Amino acid sequence: MSLDNDETDRVLEEERPGPNDLESALVSITLSDVVAHTPLVVEANTSLAAVIEAMQRVDRGTVLVVEAGKLVGIFTERDVLMKVAGHPIDLTQRKVSAFMTPDPVTP
Repeated sequence: MSLDNDETDRVLEEERPGPNDLESALVSITLSDVVAHTPLVVEANTSLAAVIEAMQRVDRGTVLVVEAGKLVGIFTERDVLMKVAGHPIDLTQRKVSAFMTPDPVTP
């Protein structure tokens, strides 16, 4: 049995459904929608306990780390999971600067 071009196109279309609602929403999100919140900024000598508490309080997953007003690092939820969680760390004594990603590239 052979399919004509119209039937082939129909079969291929059924195998490749269009974007779902989530995909459509993601395509329509702009960068300004993502960075609509004022960034959370902390000093490099801030304790991990204070930084994580601030992240929870203001519902942010990223913290900009500064020293003398200059951006020196970024600390994210991923840093908490990969560098902090599960390790015997005194969150009140250790500084965010020891766990941040240093020298983020900025435009």
